[in-house]
Amino acid sequence: MRKQATTSSEYDYQVVQEPLFNRDGKPVMVGSSPVMGNFRTDNDVCLGTSTEKYEIVNNGSIVEKVEEALIKNGLGGFDSKKYVARDGARFYGVYDFANETRNVAVGDAVGMRLTLNNSFDRSCGVSWSIGLLRRVCSNGMNAIVTDTSVTKKHSSKLDLAFIGDSIADCREKFASSVEMFQGLRAHAITKEQGGLILDNLAIKKVLADSMRDSIRMIWDNEDYLNQDKLSQRSDNLYNLYNATTQHLTHQVDGFEYANRISKSMLKNLVKAQTNAKRFSELTAKVPEKEKTVKVVTLTA
Repeated sequence: MRKQATTSSEYDYQVVQEPLFNRDGKPVMVGSSPVMGNFRTDNDVCLGTSTEKYEIVNNGSIVEKVEEALIKNGLGGFDSKKYVARDGARFYGVYDFANETRNVAVGDAVGMRLTLNNSFDRSCGVSWSIGLLRRVCSNGMNAIVTDTSVTKKHSSKLDLAFIGDSIADCREKFASSVEMFQGLRAHAITKEQGGLILDNLAIKKVLADSMRDSIRMIWDNEDYLNQDKLSQRSDNLYNLYNATTQHLTHQVDGFEYANRISKSMLKNLVKAQTNAKRFSELTAKVPEKEKTVKVVTLTA
């Protein structure tokens, strides 16, 4: 069974560095630098280790300065949700902008979504990732673009001008991401091919079998792809990805897990759209598993 990473919306706790000691009571060292534990002050949980050169940047400080920068750059009309995972070792601030929208197709608008990242286990610095929110069904979608750095190193000295530059970079990446989704929408597939793609991704362990089955139920639903009432059922790679995000949006799994599956699914679909060989591989017929017979030897 997959171990769940606890997710919470309570993000404004304080983290401090404390030195770590070995069994003999001596400081743990890496070269000439003492090893520090990064501890929450509210519950004393150690979220990770680092040296003194790694400066702690608390979530509340980041959120305050980033939201100030958003307002300063004309993006004050946002909705936001905050998540922490792994006992608070990782932070995600999800920002949706109702006034930053583009059309994937006529009547099918997506809004810009920015996800702010921070960590206390050195898994990431402070960065943005680009996403999209499909307006017709409120499904959150990822984008295949490189994360945008908010700070050049893990430091509490956040420069609002520098954050503003990163926001401008995000807006450009949002526009290019919409073009990518337009390409997926233009790539027609049959209903059967959609099912084969899900089967092959399950074989490749991109999707768990249970998740494949849940997405397949959405994909096979005749009412699903006509929910926006734009046209009759339209089978394409974009809507296959939408079936995935619809399942992930309404499931109870953790934020990190859903985000990872969404990114992995999109990466494979984009490759299928741009690479004929990859498309053929993902739509290949799945051979039936050979039946195995258990032989029981009876002994006197």
